[in-house]
Amino acid sequence: MHKMLADYQATQPYKGFKIVHNVPLTQTTLMKIACLKAAGADLVVTNPSFMNEDKEAIKILENEQIAYVPLQLVKGEFDFLLDCGAELVENCYTNKGIVELTRTGAMRYQQHKEFHVPIVSVDDTRLKCLETCLGTGEGVYRAITQIADTDLTGKNVLIFGFGKVGIGIAYYFSKITPNIIVAEADDERLKLIEQRGYQNVDARNSQAVEQAADKSDLIVTATGLKDIISDNYHPQAFKGKLLANAGAEDEFGFAFEASEILADKKPVNFILKEPTLIEFLDPIFYAHNIAIDDALNNKQTGFRALDKKTDESIVADWAEHHSWTLEKLNSIF
Repeated sequence: MHKMLADYQATQPYKGFKIVHNVPLTQTTLMKIACLKAAGADLVVTNPSFMNEDKEAIKILENEQIAYVPLQLVKGEFDFLLDCGAELVENCYTNKGIVELTRTGAMRYQQHKEFHVPIVSVDDTRLKCLETCLGTGEGVYRAITQIADTDLTGKNVLIFGFGKVGIGIAYYFSKITPNIIVAEADDERLKLIEQRGYQNVDARNSQAVEQAADKSDLIVTATGLKDIISDNYHPQAFKGKLLANAGAEDEFGFAFEASEILADKKPVNFILKEPTLIEFLDPIFYAHNIAIDDALNNKQTGFRALDKKTDESIVADWAEHHSWTLEKLNSIF
């Protein structure tokens, strides 16, 4: 982001563009917004409906004379919508393009059959794994190890789901224990779990899952499916274990009291002041801004992922800056 800031200050590529920015407003997000201001954009900043905005961040925006408007009041015509969760499209009109940050928002935009502008998704990218896999995985690991009353070194860990988030959680816990089992219902992912050196259990086999849960010290859900544990398994196999939810939904469900789950069933990494470290947010924030160029350079209308060359370039730059090899990243996701 610092590189982008310097480039934008020198070139002002979006001078005169009217842009509305709907991304969770935290003090971390301010660097992303500063880049757009440096680029010459006429900015309106708002905050998604699913979380509270940072009051100190609003004060900083006011000091910088950048308009903050609550989401329900944002409307009108803009050159670009920089969106999160496809929340801007109902009340805002764009004449140049839309950039979407999340999987949920991407799915909503894909459902719109006709659009008169490019819609660029930075979720459908390899670089998103840096945030969702490594960033969220590290945050979940950091939160659980900080608030657990016991040392988890060498303990038995059961993870539900081997999508981006589950892969990251398994990777970080593998640093302290070899005893990791992953429950998954997808046949291809079950094979992948074994290839990565973990034990697998078919999530469709309730008896096998309950046996794995009974032997576990820590159980983490990362499927994205509400009530998946209560709906499919006998809760007694899970009782008395250290339980944590890494999904936006309550994945343990109605058979469990909030007090039985770390962070009262909320996504456990959100108990942290920094749920995702800036090193993992940096590439996705960079991509969300620079995707404006994708829409300007390729004016084909409708939904698409960020340009592949841009995606690969960001991943390579990030890996070099943080002393990761591409081979190591390929072995994780």
